[in-house]
Amino acid sequence: MRWPAVLLLLVGVAQAFRICAFNAQRLTLTKVAREDVMDPLVRILARCDITLLQELVDSSGSALYLLLRELNRFDDSGPYSSLSSPFLGRSTYMEKYVYIYRSHKMQVQDSYLYNDKDDLFAREPFVAKFTLSSKDLPSLVLVPLHTTPKAVEQELNALYDVFLDASRRWKSEDIILLGDFNADCSSLAKKRLEELILRTQADFYWAIADSEDTTVRASTNCAYDRIVLHGERFRRLLHTAAAFNFPRSFRLTEEQALNVSDHYPVEVELSLSLRLSRAGHGTRPLSLATLLLSPLLLLLLPPQL
Repeated sequence: MRWPAVLLLLVGVAQAFRICAFNAQRLTLTKVAREDVMDPLVRILARCDITLLQELVDSSGSALYLLLRELNRFDDSGPYSSLSSPFLGRSTYMEKYVYIYRSHKMQVQDSYLYNDKDDLFAREPFVAKFTLSSKDLPSLVLVPLHTTPKAVEQELNALYDVFLDASRRWKSEDIILLGDFNADCSSLAKKRLEELILRTQADFYWAIADSEDTTVRASTNCAYDRIVLHGERFRRLLHTAAAFNFPRSFRLTEEQALNVSDHYPVEVELSLSLRLSRAGHGTRPLSLATLLLSPLLLLLLPPQL
């Protein structure tokens, strides 16, 4: 049964807002040029309103360009934009943090590279603040981290200082810490995990559980990738949190999935009411007159609805 288009717009305001983090495992131009990689990668990104993409190592900029081009061609969920950090690392191996986001739902307000004066991070966080057209969540601060397995505990404890820095800078408590923390298995023992500052301080909620497997290989079962929410607002808005098993969803073999990454994306869904900055499928934003008439529209619906 067809619903009136105006009513669909009216009831479509409240929706799930999905925040994701994905270690795409050494993303190069050669890698994204492969159809068997590009296709699942685009489908993964198109599920999310914003994704923290990690391990972009292409120095030409072409890999990100191609990825965004194909993502914007994929379906009508965009348009998508990106925000990238500089290349980060201590050696010849360097990588970027990249935020890929739906620009009709959110806009970049500010960003900065954390001043890691003591060189505690192999890849210091590239912190970003986004504005959303939502009374539920007017702004969102994301603090990314891809730890080095050799110093997981040190970096995760130092991440608390990054949180404090961002909170003071923007006077915000609505902060999410996310990325490949390597926070499990041989990289971080359970006992040491429980002693982290981010575990002992109040108001931090580790949305991706310790029991979650965020690895593609059947031979491993580790919760490396995490999303940590701070503040009561996120706890109230949180709907779901999980790793996305893309091989199962896309019917890929383990070998095919490993061509994309050896990590699953991790994600949280928040229940938000959003005012979009553009209407989809050629529709126009609702006028004031239409909104005032909405009760009448409801009365005009066929009785079987």
